[in-house]
Amino acid sequence: MDEIYLDSSATTRPYSEVIDRMVAVLRQSYGNPSSLHSKGLEGMAVLNTARIEVAQALGVNEDEVYFTSSGTEADNLAILGTSRAGKLKSRHIVTTAVEHAAVTKSIRQLKRRGWKVDYIPAPGGHIDTSALEDAITAETTLVSVMLVNNEVGSIFPLPDIRQIIERKDSQAVLHCDAVQGFGKIPFTAQSLGADLISISSHKIHGPKGAGALWVKSGIKLHPRIFGGGQEKGLRSGTEATSAIAGFGEAVRITFSRMESNRKHINKLKEYCLASLVSAFPDIHINSPPDGIPHIINVSLPGVRNKNLTRYLSDHNIYVSSAAACKSNHTRGPSILESMGITREMAYSALRISFCAENTIREIDELIRWISEYRRTVPPVKAYLPSITPLPKK
Repeated sequence: MDEIYLDSSATTRPYSEVIDRMVAVLRQSYGNPSSLHSKGLEGMAVLNTARIEVAQALGVNEDEVYFTSSGTEADNLAILGTSRAGKLKSRHIVTTAVEHAAVTKSIRQLKRRGWKVDYIPAPGGHIDTSALEDAITAETTLVSVMLVNNEVGSIFPLPDIRQIIERKDSQAVLHCDAVQGFGKIPFTAQSLGADLISISSHKIHGPKGAGALWVKSGIKLHPRIFGGGQEKGLRSGTEATSAIAGFGEAVRITFSRMESNRKHINKLKEYCLASLVSAFPDIHINSPPDGIPHIINVSLPGVRNKNLTRYLSDHNIYVSSAAACKSNHTRGPSILESMGITREMAYSALRISFCAENTIREIDELIRWISEYRRTVPPVKAYLPSITPLPKK
């Protein structure tokens, strides 16, 4: 059976055009973009082309786009760079309890250095805007809220958050991790109202190893990587020219097809949800009804998600038992538990995520093999955490 890839929120298969573009750059435009000879100028032209593609997709000026190695690095640069920019009058951060680990772990570093942090709950995947408004003050330095939750697909109201910041007469910088929303739902930097936006290549059929941070003109950041002064001194290191070229090509293709892709993926989501509910009446739908089309998170009572994920993988069907990146909390509640889902249901959760290449037939195959698993594998009565004894000193 051909492989059925339903884990596009973790990563996507690169477009063939992206691979061709990267190979061409590796073979022909391999010069260091900082070199002044013709090969270096070729490399710089490659970067400029990709930068323009990203800037046009975000509706910004290309000189406000800084390339990074990933969305994670972009998040780190946004948060830690803000914390060391200039003479800050206060050290207060507002974020949500369900952010990606690249955000929460960066903020945790600041908390250890004495920063005050308010974590806003998101029950059922919907951010508590009243609690957020109470938390933001004139002393708040940074507000960091994702656009789309990577676990359940919730869409957070960034424009409303910008209005709250202004209404509270706060000078807080608004950072948005838009990795899961970029290329999936229409937005611009202006429509979000953000000051900093993190995006990533490999979520939109580009290569791994490339991401970007948009920095609104006038926002001050302190660099995290020092060296030759690339990316106008904000992100030193010889640029990964071929990966960035692939990123730019992925942006061009994705945005040229976004509307037709959204319609197709919407149909897939509706069909998949209806099929799951019909086949498994006891299923729990963890994704909100108004979530992004390409993510469905469900729990199957009595099923250990990791066991089912391995079983499906043995039959060339690929889904996720959780986000591919590590949970925000190594010992505390998971993202799903933070949203109010019981631990038992969290350990039965599957994340199914689509791209435009998926088909109805693939969903039928997924349902068939989940049904076969539940028919042949005895249910787990309850979640029992395994306890590993600590080594003796």
